[in-house]
Amino acid sequence: MAGKVSLANTDDIPDLLDIFWEAFSGPGEIVFPHTDDGRKWLQRSFENFLGQKSYYRPETKVAVVRNISNRPVALAIIHVVRPGQSISGQAWKTRWTRCEDIPGMNEEQLADFFEPLARAQYLVVGKEGHVFIELVMTKSGSRGKGYASALMEWATALADSLDIPCYLDAGVRGMGICDRSGFKAQDIETRYGGPPPCTPMLRSRKQQS
Repeated sequence: MAGKVSLANTDDIPDLLDIFWEAFSGPGEIVFPHTDDGRKWLQRSFENFLGQKSYYRPETKVAVVRNISNRPVALAIIHVVRPGQSISGQAWKTRWTRCEDIPGMNEEQLADFFEPLARAQYLVVGKEGHVFIELVMTKSGSRGKGYASALMEWATALADSLDIPCYLDAGVRGMGICDRSGFKAQDIETRYGGPPPCTPMLRSRKQQS
């Protein structure tokens, strides 16, 4: 049923890669190159997300919205971060995957993308357990149908069910949906030493009635 959120499986990986590459086309190709090596790294990352749970990294869920042909057209990469679990520095290597064995991937470029965001995240949530919405993206031909909102609602419901806050990094275009989902911008500029690369947004634990 179109518009319904479900969890991705390994059979969905080719479509997930296509959605990801479309979202990171143009300037994003510097970090996530649209090459055979870039596809190899990204495929391994999604296999990591969808694989067995590990104590050494957050539990990852890839939520999707499917079209009437049952193919994913929107996705969200969501991590359940346990209290005390590392999210800063090089934690992206265990969350996504290593790249030193893939010649066409530039570890420095990946670090420059992930690590400043992780620093901002740590300044907001520290070592507190939380749900981390890392990415939400929709194929261009399926935008404007509320799929991103449905994915956000799914992720925040997960956070509420676990009684923990929810964090994400918002770009300018995503501020409206974040506001509607109950997220509040966090002012960390002084502690960060300048403006962070994206706006850190936090949705507090669900208030008990």
